[in-house]
Amino acid sequence: MRKWVCMTVMAGLIVGGCSSETSVPTDSKQQPVAEQKQETGNASGDQKQENQSTTEGQIILDDQFLKLLAKNEISGFDIHIGMKRDEVSALYGKVTKQDYWDGGRYEVFEKLKSALIYFDGQDRVYGIDLAGLHLNETNLDTIRKNLGAPVSEEKSMADQDYVMFFEAGDNSVFISAKDEQSPADKIRVINKKMIEESPQKE
Repeated sequence: MRKWVCMTVMAGLIVGGCSSETSVPTDSKQQPVAEQKQETGNASGDQKQENQSTTEGQIILDDQFLKLLAKNEISGFDIHIGMKRDEVSALYGKVTKQDYWDGGRYEVFEKLKSALIYFDGQDRVYGIDLAGLHLNETNLDTIRKNLGAPVSEEKSMADQDYVMFFEAGDNSVFISAKDEQSPADKIRVINKKMIEESPQKE
């Protein structure tokens, strides 16, 4: 599983022993959650309308978001970092898909649309990838105002998506958009310490 950690670093996570530089993810264009988003018919231009009509599992990107995430809590979302697999299943039903992305295995649950959930070797949630419909706020300027200045923000060299990177305790947060003027269409939260300490089961 060291391959997953190192590949994740290359995608923008800072993991001890693999890299000492701060960078941003370069993999968001082909990210499976983006494919799911397209399948459900959500276009970037419809993001605001989607946010207003969707109540299922919306992350609240306010001034408390990073403070709560430092404690592994995700404001407005039922799943928190460290939650056990059976607890996620109790909320969102059975697993409908398992696959690999960047060397890590993710799972898709039947009642949670446009979301990828990653579990470590102890069956705890260590990462999530969510489409923008799960965000209560998608305007990048408003997100900056609410969360404060990101650690970094720039275009991904691989796919030209615009990515803002934040840190909250042991968690890394990546919020992506098509460009700096577009609404946020993806968020990724990864707890780098958990996956280092308890790699996924083979």
